[in-house]
Amino acid sequence: MYTETINMTQARTKMFLDIPTAAELAGFSIRHFRRIIEEDGIPIVQIGRKFFILGRDFQSWESVKRSKRA
Repeated sequence: MYTETINMTQARTKMFLDIPTAAELAGFSIRHFRRIIEEDGIPIVQIGRKFFILGRDFQSWESVKRSKRA
């Protein structure tokens, strides 16, 4: 029963992150994170007037960033 709870929470990860939320999670200001998006080529999706980063793209960028630090 405990493993079912873990699997359900993992499945509930956000599919899209808006730029301010992603910047906060990464620990950068919004302005600096927009520069990182351009330099690192993080793919973004526009829905209406807002821009989003796919959760999987954000996680893969974070893992690459961590591996470069180590």
